[in-house]
Amino acid sequence: MTDPQRLLLVTGSMGAGHHAAARAVEEHARRLWPGVEVAWTETLDGMGPHTGPVFRAVYAGCIRYLPWLYELYFRLLWHVPVFRAGTRAVIGRWSGRGLEPALREHRPDLVVATFPEGITGLAWLRHRGRLAVPAVALVNDPAPHPLWASPALDLHLVSTEEGAALLRRAARGAPVRVAALPVVSAFTPPEEAPRERPRVLVSCGSLGFGDVAAACAGALDAGATVLVTTGRLPALRRRLERLAGAHPDGARLTVVDWIDDPATATRDSDLVITNGGGATALEALACARPLLLADPIPGHGRANAEVLAAAGLARICRGRAGVAEAVAELRDPGARAVVVKDLRRRLEAQDLDRDVAALAGLGAPPVEERLRPQDALFVHAATPEVPQQVGARITVEGAPAEGWVAHLDGLVRARASDLDLLTRVLAPPRPGRPLRWRHDPAPDPVAHVRREVWRIGPEGDHPSWDAAVTAFFADALDPGLGWELQAACADTGEAAVLARVHHALGDGLAVTDGLIRLLTDENAGTPAARMAAAAEGGRAARLRHALIVVRGVASLATAGPAGRSPLVGRSGPGPRRIAVDLDGSAVRRAARAHGVGTTVLVLAALAQTLHEEFDAPPRIRTMVPMTTRTRAGVGSRAGGNRTAAVSVDLPTGPMTPADRIARVEAALTEGSSAGQPEGAAAVLAALGLLPGRVQAPLVRLVYGRRFFHLLASVMPGARRPLHLRGGLITTVQPVLPLADGVGLAVGALHWGRHTCVGITADPAILPVIEGIPAGLRRSLGSMQLPGRPY
Repeated sequence: MTDPQRLLLVTGSMGAGHHAAARAVEEHARRLWPGVEVAWTETLDGMGPHTGPVFRAVYAGCIRYLPWLYELYFRLLWHVPVFRAGTRAVIGRWSGRGLEPALREHRPDLVVATFPEGITGLAWLRHRGRLAVPAVALVNDPAPHPLWASPALDLHLVSTEEGAALLRRAARGAPVRVAALPVVSAFTPPEEAPRERPRVLVSCGSLGFGDVAAACAGALDAGATVLVTTGRLPALRRRLERLAGAHPDGARLTVVDWIDDPATATRDSDLVITNGGGATALEALACARPLLLADPIPGHGRANAEVLAAAGLARICRGRAGVAEAVAELRDPGARAVVVKDLRRRLEAQDLDRDVAALAGLGAPPVEERLRPQDALFVHAATPEVPQQVGARITVEGAPAEGWVAHLDGLVRARASDLDLLTRVLAPPRPGRPLRWRHDPAPDPVAHVRREVWRIGPEGDHPSWDAAVTAFFADALDPGLGWELQAACADTGEAAVLARVHHALGDGLAVTDGLIRLLTDENAGTPAARMAAAAEGGRAARLRHALIVVRGVASLATAGPAGRSPLVGRSGPGPRRIAVDLDGSAVRRAARAHGVGTTVLVLAALAQTLHEEFDAPPRIRTMVPMTTRTRAGVGSRAGGNRTAAVSVDLPTGPMTPADRIARVEAALTEGSSAGQPEGAAAVLAALGLLPGRVQAPLVRLVYGRRFFHLLASVMPGARRPLHLRGGLITTVQPVLPLADGVGLAVGALHWGRHTCVGITADPAILPVIEGIPAGLRRSLGSMQLPGRPY
């Protein structure tokens, strides 16, 4: 849409923080859009004449006298779905009906809400078709709770990555972007004037929650000069005046009822102490002031503190002694300077003008398309124990160790919008409706690129590359986010980009091609991207295809259940990932010598390794994905999953390497010629016609240990040299997901001089997998013909 002409700010008088965030939006909107009409509406006023006073009294009473009750309410919102849904329904209807008159009166073309009850009300109106204009939630709590978020709104702006992750958890599918701190522009870092005795600002919000006197006493104990505001609470002022009279250094305590110019007071301080993590905390961070959170208040206060501490933006202190210790450490000008430098660095990339300006582009309704059955399968198959995500570790030699996050941010901004794989996110599911993709025309690098760079080594974030990959893929990736990148550098000088993509977005070939196009200096793709055959047409071709489908379905059905195997069992959390790089020329040489393709050779080496390492039975039912991208005019850059499975009984009993290779080739040929790929695709298409509630259990029934023991995939990569940040990409280790009850998945990718193998294993089923890499090397060596050593 064009620049907004009428902006409506939805806020609430529950403390002063929600109004402070609204003032920031108004200031930037007036600067960006001259002539814009800005109106405010008070959510609680619209809910009834006595609602505001009652809500504020209940809130303040719980925090002061029944903290356990407020903590319980907060936990119920997060952990009890029925309570969360009921609260949203009641608050949404109540506040939504109250907001509707303001919407009719002001007729805004953009709505920005800074109050959770207002956000819930706007979502209620949107669900009922009574809010047609773009609606944005500006979250001024570092740790959003479920009332802050709704997939029905057009955008949520949060101030930290940790907060964005919480919001996505609170409302799956909600559009989220990490934005600048929601404060007016007066809050900026001052010129530093080092002082031996630090000046401390103590502000615990307009309601003065917590033991403010203890925080002041701790700061005085450490030798600081203290300015404290009482929020115009007479009882608090009396306690603080008694402290000033009793403390040996009480003359250095200045008590005021209210600070009319909080920006100047914050800028003039050397550090800030608060206990809620709300507006005061955000204003301190905007001024690059070291932030101490003293005994955070229950519920959202503790959640805010944990998020800020985890992000390295604040330090949590316990009691008077804890405050004294923290202030004493920061009394050293050098120690303060280190913290201030880090905070200033974090602020450099933030720009609230840019974030507010982007809201002008929210007018067009989101472009959506229905998920193909092959893609929906991986949404339905995902469980907390078995997340469905594919990816890779892309290892680079000769690239600089610094500047990785900025470089990846630049690539995402410049290239991601042109890659279909990276511009699709799962739209919020609707009961009784098919799953749909939503198009994100400009993926936000802050959401998709992790801000820290991992160090790999004995003293680093992770001791080894395998441990780093295991940690990166440990949690489930939200399909509402879609994909994520993590940079890492090893003590040995190697660097790597870890990448993961929700499997619903694409198969291994599409993901590899998309990542290489995004990341390489050459902006290259995989060779298979250019493979596409012409589609056959006509009645005869359709009849032939139908016969192949029937034969394939029959072949899959007659194969029957997979039976028992040491590779299957009850899935547990936390799959492990390990990798091994095989000599690619040896793989190709052995394949040529035996007259087979490299896929057959790798599968045969895997079968022999399973025989040696796990004393496997004579056969292991293996699901081998086969690409359909070179058929019917479909290239590897087409969206989604374009693979179909061949069910292969890998020969894992005792036999010679030559016999094993011959049996693998025969099994693959038999499955393909029997039409199994076409049959599997037809079964998935049929499942896609069923309602979602029926699809999910059926998918989990057929995609798991009942019908196969192992997932194994061999993919083409790139043979020519490709570079990332000027360094040579030496290896690309693929990462495959498991299926329910299946303990092992193995992916192989040919890259340069290597055949890179990535192994995913469920430790609850296969606790010991360290022998697999050496076993693959031995197996490959045994498959070299005499006179052709490995």
